[in-house]
Amino acid sequence: MSYPDSATHKAAARHEHFVQFYEEDEFLLDEVSGFLDAGLQAGSVGLVIATPQHREGLDRRLEGLARDQSRYVALDAASTLSKFMLDGYPDAQLFENVIGSALQRASRNGTRHVHAFGEMVSLLWAEGNHEAAVRLEELWNALAASHAFSLLCAYPMDGFHDVEHGSSFLHICDAHSQVRPAESFSRPDGVDELHRQVAALQQKAAALEIEVARRKEAERILHRREKELSDFMENAVEGLHQVGTDQKILWANTAELEMLGYEPDEYVGHRITEFHVDTEVIEAIWDKLRRGEALYNYPARLRCKDGSIKQVELNSNALIEDGKLVHTRCFTRDLTDRVRLESELQKQLEQLAESDRRKDEFLAMLGHELRNPLAAMTTATELMRLRDDDPSFRIRTREMVARQAALMTRLVDDLLDISRINQGTIILKLEEIPLGDIIDRAVELACPLIDQRNHHLTLNLPTEPVLLCCDRARLVQVVANLLNNAAKYTDPGGNIGLSVQRDGTDLLLCVRDDGIGLTEDLRERMFEPFVQAKDSSGRSQGGLGIGLTLVRKIVALHRGRVEARSEGPGRGSELVVCLPLPLSPSSKV
Repeated sequence: MSYPDSATHKAAARHEHFVQFYEEDEFLLDEVSGFLDAGLQAGSVGLVIATPQHREGLDRRLEGLARDQSRYVALDAASTLSKFMLDGYPDAQLFENVIGSALQRASRNGTRHVHAFGEMVSLLWAEGNHEAAVRLEELWNALAASHAFSLLCAYPMDGFHDVEHGSSFLHICDAHSQVRPAESFSRPDGVDELHRQVAALQQKAAALEIEVARRKEAERILHRREKELSDFMENAVEGLHQVGTDQKILWANTAELEMLGYEPDEYVGHRITEFHVDTEVIEAIWDKLRRGEALYNYPARLRCKDGSIKQVELNSNALIEDGKLVHTRCFTRDLTDRVRLESELQKQLEQLAESDRRKDEFLAMLGHELRNPLAAMTTATELMRLRDDDPSFRIRTREMVARQAALMTRLVDDLLDISRINQGTIILKLEEIPLGDIIDRAVELACPLIDQRNHHLTLNLPTEPVLLCCDRARLVQVVANLLNNAAKYTDPGGNIGLSVQRDGTDLLLCVRDDGIGLTEDLRERMFEPFVQAKDSSGRSQGGLGIGLTLVRKIVALHRGRVEARSEGPGRGSELVVCLPLPLSPSSKV
């Protein structure tokens, strides 16, 4: 492509501003050398402001003319550009001083026309400083008002691949008097060929616009989906996190942070091992993930910020590339409540099983306890029939029947009492009763068993009278049951002590013995229904196992409490009833 010589230029105008777009450096150097050679052949001066690589290429093509410093001036583009740039933008006055002076010297004070090639705008464009490049083109045009020169600028086409560059590209073209296309545009031989190439370019432009629109729509959809995916992961109700190759947490969503109670900077960036309670568990998890294994419903325990422990279930796998772990991704499900409920359910099942076992034992004991008096009563009735003629025998037999009937009545009454208390239908008949009356009646009821087993009973009671507002029969039942319990589980000839004392606003009633004592487990369960201790031979001492249950329930109805104490098996025991003083007259339960 030819350029006008100086004579042609002077006849036309004092200034011509070309822009050359190019794809390969060789094409650019050919075009620039042609531009400079046309001027040098016509007597003009060549001014080159270019990169070192391009200056060397021009020296080779101009065959020594570039060495004539009186007709050819070469400057470094980057160094020259730095002399008039302020804060990344060309300063007009500095540009006039630097470039105007260079043109003045090259033209020998305006006596010669100058053919200039400038590459500074290309450097600015390549740096991404597009506004500065367009401004520099405008400053070159303004300089033509005071200097005679023809200017060729050049831009590589690969700097305009983005759609956003279209507007700046047009500004650059508008700043030049002639625009020269890159080498891929073939020079037409005539108008018809030119029209064909223009039509082809129009088709390509239209297709490109459609493709650009499609890509923009695809990018919009991709951006929306990425946003939706990011929202899904960040706001999922289940915990999510990623861990890098150094075991440091790369990311965690809101659910995971809230579950454990950490702020993002307290969790993300820390090693995952810091939050696992069980070191061996996280080591096993890491080994499996590093080998490419997937984890499903894997149990673990995580430490919360407040020090509590979360029981969790992990579902995790790893991204493996070229056989190496890149990162892991993990779903964390909080199972703390479920584990707690399962544990409670298991305990309840065990308690139900234990209750069922004790129920079976109770039914067996009830059958035994009822069979004995019934057998005695049946035998007595038969003997009375056979020996009806013996009055003294009939009297003794009736007394035996009466005793056995009384025993059966007491067993049935105890069962009915338990049922009434559980159903909330029992009514306390509260009245003011001297403590001594209750103790006397209870001892009277317990004495047959105490005497039978040859125990020694000691009483330690307050010297001053104590009045209780209570249900006489029920409180007598409490004390008698405690004494009977001590008598049953103390070896014959043992010691039993009953003491009563004030403790502030409470009354403490204690029954001590030096019997078989209590294990820790029995001490906690002995007030439950159907629980019975066994002697050293492993045998129970008879009864239904509900006496102490009645004690606890009756005492609770009087707003008191009862507890058992023992130093262990063989060390005796102490049952303590604590009743508030004065007792409330409220009677219905």
